[in-house]
Amino acid sequence: MKNIFRICISVVLLTFVFSLNLKADQLKRFPDVNGNKVVFVSGDDIWTASVQGGDAVRLTLHDGNERYPKFSPDGSMIAFTGEYDGNSDVYVMNSKGGEIRRVTFHPGVDEVVGWDPLKNKIIFNSGRNSTTRYTKLFLISPDGTGLEELIMYDASRGSFSPDGKKIAYNKVSRENRTWKRYTGGLAQEVYIYDFETNAEENITNFNGTDRMPMWIGNEIYFSSDRDRKLNIYSYNMQTKQISQVTSHTEFDIRRPSAGTGKIVYELGGEIWMLDTQTKQTHKIDINIDSDAPKPGHIWLM
Repeated sequence: MKNIFRICISVVLLTFVFSLNLKADQLKRFPDVNGNKVVFVSGDDIWTASVQGGDAVRLTLHDGNERYPKFSPDGSMIAFTGEYDGNSDVYVMNSKGGEIRRVTFHPGVDEVVGWDPLKNKIIFNSGRNSTTRYTKLFLISPDGTGLEELIMYDASRGSFSPDGKKIAYNKVSRENRTWKRYTGGLAQEVYIYDFETNAEENITNFNGTDRMPMWIGNEIYFSSDRDRKLNIYSYNMQTKQISQVTSHTEFDIRRPSAGTGKIVYELGGEIWMLDTQTKQTHKIDINIDSDAPKPGHIWLM
């Protein structure tokens, strides 16, 4: 009887462990959107799906980690941060997952931020030319040529204005930290830098978190914990007013990313989408056919 009891306990524990692994493997993170397609990371691989939901298609299968996939403006390419050789560098592939090639070869960390809407260059942050623990923003062509360093002294995230004459940006990055309701010296603000006048303006001025700016038309969207949860807010360039757009109360919004009038973001391990015209938001129901063991498939011999 004792052996039977131990076997039963083992089955329950194994089922629980594999169930946790399955749920962790199906977390959907680092989303981006272009047209009717969304791209995201699950199980450290890159997947794509329709904005209408449905079955996801795996684009990468590698032992290394992949982060921050970003569609090119025309949707034909996806830039991403890959950790394939023990270091994080910029990679690019076509939107179907083929022709993967390495773009940067620096020994430091190069992290993809987005794309320049006019130059068709990848935006990434790097500490390669920094003297201490801060990063700058760089541009590079998908073929690895034309490296440019943006003029801002310190910058971690950024989104260009539609005409490319200005950029909304954060000076520091905390997206990968677990600090909640932080108000210390690394609290993020959203700045606008004007490349023609070399003027900088702080447009948020909040003692908490204002991060991940996204410039869409005449508005700059960003996430903020002004209501004690990270939600999306917008700054109107004409009125200079900040308005709350989403009102989630259970989970923080993580890593929002914009494209074609839409914003996608993580919420409780799922992908949600905001229509910036209607200000309506909804979950994208995406099914991942994971390789993780299913709890019901555990057998003891």
